[in-house]
Amino acid sequence: MSTRLSGITSLRGILASHSLPLVALALLSLLAALLVFVLLPELRVVVQALVAVAAVLFVLFFVGAYSEVKQGVMSRQSRYGVNAVVMVLAFLGIAIIANLITSQNRARFDVTAGGQYTLARQTVTVLKGLQQPVKVTGFFNKEPIMLASQGIARNRLTEYRFQTDKLSFEFVDPDEKPGVARQYEIRNYGALVFESGDRRKQVFGLTEQDFTGAILSVTGTEQLKVYFVTGHAERDILAVDEKSYQFVREGLIADNYDVNVLNLPAEQRIPDDASLLVVASPQRPWLAAELDALNAYLDGGGKALFLLDPNALPEMRDVLKRWGIEVKSGVVVDEGSFVPQDFTVPVTRGNQQLFTPITRDSAATFFPGAAGLDINVPQEDQYHVQLFSVNITSFQSFLETNPQEIEYNSGVDEVGPWPLGLVVLGNKPIGERPERPAAGVAPDPGAAAFPTRMVVFADSDFATNEFFYSLGNGDLILNTANWLTQQEELISIRPKPPEFRRLDVTQRAWTFILWTTGLLWPLGILFAGGIAWWRRR
Repeated sequence: MSTRLSGITSLRGILASHSLPLVALALLSLLAALLVFVLLPELRVVVQALVAVAAVLFVLFFVGAYSEVKQGVMSRQSRYGVNAVVMVLAFLGIAIIANLITSQNRARFDVTAGGQYTLARQTVTVLKGLQQPVKVTGFFNKEPIMLASQGIARNRLTEYRFQTDKLSFEFVDPDEKPGVARQYEIRNYGALVFESGDRRKQVFGLTEQDFTGAILSVTGTEQLKVYFVTGHAERDILAVDEKSYQFVREGLIADNYDVNVLNLPAEQRIPDDASLLVVASPQRPWLAAELDALNAYLDGGGKALFLLDPNALPEMRDVLKRWGIEVKSGVVVDEGSFVPQDFTVPVTRGNQQLFTPITRDSAATFFPGAAGLDINVPQEDQYHVQLFSVNITSFQSFLETNPQEIEYNSGVDEVGPWPLGLVVLGNKPIGERPERPAAGVAPDPGAAAFPTRMVVFADSDFATNEFFYSLGNGDLILNTANWLTQQEELISIRPKPPEFRRLDVTQRAWTFILWTTGLLWPLGILFAGGIAWWRRR
């Protein structure tokens, strides 16, 4: 027994004399385990072995230095040190738990005034509905401007990935991996390639519209064709001036439409692949052959969007009259809801926006100079032609035939409310009655029994480049196009371009800011420091 005790005592003596090397080796083993775990995570067995060696070395250290450790722990200074260690460990534990909770919680908050980092509802809808993986590969080199662009793309794609697990992305330097660049047919820096299955789309823009449109394209969403009629001085979709429809065209392209112009005087027919026909405020007369083509298209279940202005062409009035819409003479004046200082620019908001399939969640819209629209459907035609108001003016509105002498309810002008947009659902125009449905069966506006869809707006200015991004004007026309083509999943509030926010201050305010930040605060800090020094000296 004494021999065994003497052997244990000798072993403890040997371990005590080598306690410092033991603890050093244990720490080195832990460090090696950490490096292998970070750099070579696939070598889990090696990590486990190194941790086990470190644990054995720590045990041998405590056996050899037991007395010193016990004495050190029981001293007052050690107790203070232990308390500090416990507090540090508690803080680290709380931080680790908080990070674990936040890593599992995808709630994000955008505190910017303009919602700069908030994805549009349309984008979220598209991402939530993804059924197949989408991979994004960005090609940026190491130049500063390219690195900045890569950062913007990374931030936006990260926001996209928070909405779906179907999206992944990576960035490649074409100079370092030219083979990959050739594989994707990259000819310029800054390209992003979206791919899903065998579909690819290359984009150079960094906006949300660019990314969402590319995702719609590669996931196989059918690209419908939209034709804008030209040849009668309609709104131009290719020009960049304030009165054109360039932004409308770009918005439709971002919604994955194939946008084209149709020179109707030359073609004298509407293409069979037209999913939507847009007639935007024609100013010159139409030929008889053109009107026949338009009427045949509508009678055959076509989808059309008409944007009018006061004093519309007589032939346009006749076309719309066949579907129960009467275009009045004069300009709509609204003294109850208008743009400040201009009664001839009615504003619709809230309960004035009635056709929710188009206007749901929409912001207010305004119409600079609107014509008067009225519904005129005989009772015997109401079962095959149905009209609904998209939005209406207030009850203090009226139709003014002489805008130079506006006088509310003069007894001459017709009073409102007036519809500023009308929806038409039908299968035959007025007077051409189809077979009546079975008794007791109410027609369904969304059914195939109403193949013809039309929307008529009393104004075309609201969608021009000048007003497209004002309030909800752009959303209104794009949502209308989506409803007409039965792409309701795209109806939403779209992202707007980054807003430039400028602070305008007077000279007096600027002087106050300069003195308070440049002199008052530094003096206050020096004064507080002086008081603290005087009290402690």
